[in-house]
Amino acid sequence: MAEPWAPSLEQVADHIPTRTRSTAAAPGDDSLLMTFNTTTTPTGEQAQRFIASAVSEVLGAVAGRIPDTPTYLRTLAQKAAALRAAADIELAYPDRDADVDVSARLDQRAKDALLRLVDAASDAASPGSEGSLLPVWSMPAVPPWPGDYLL
Repeated sequence: MAEPWAPSLEQVADHIPTRTRSTAAAPGDDSLLMTFNTTTTPTGEQAQRFIASAVSEVLGAVAGRIPDTPTYLRTLAQKAAALRAAADIELAYPDRDADVDVSARLDQRAKDALLRLVDAASDAASPGSEGSLLPVWSMPAVPPWPGDYLL
C-alpha cells in the first residue's frame, strides 16, 4: 500500500527538472515537462520505483511508521523521500560527469532531511526528552547547605 505522504512524480521532478525533457520532442525543443512520463528518461514507471524505494528507506529510519500528528512530520517525510529518489535517479542516469556531482549534493540534502525527520519524530514521540524543543529543568532532591563547600 502506498503511503499517503509519498512524493509524487512532480515533487521529485522539482529537484531534477532537466530529467523531464521529452525524448520525443522536436529537435531544438528544450522545454521541461516537470514530471516523468513515457517520453522522459527515466520513464514515469521507472521513477515511481525509485520513489517506492525512497519511501521504504524513510520508513526504515523511523521504525516503519510516520505518525499522523504532528502533521509536519508527513511533510518532512515527503521531502526526504523526494530528495532520496531524485539523488538515486541522477546517479542511475548520468549524462555527464556533473550529474554525479548533482547526485552527491542531492544525496547530502536527502541525508540531512532524513536526520531532521528522525529527530522531529523522536521529539514528537517523547516530549521533554533530550533534544526536545522544550527546555527541561531539574533541581537536586535535597538542596545543599548554603555556602561554598558542603560540610
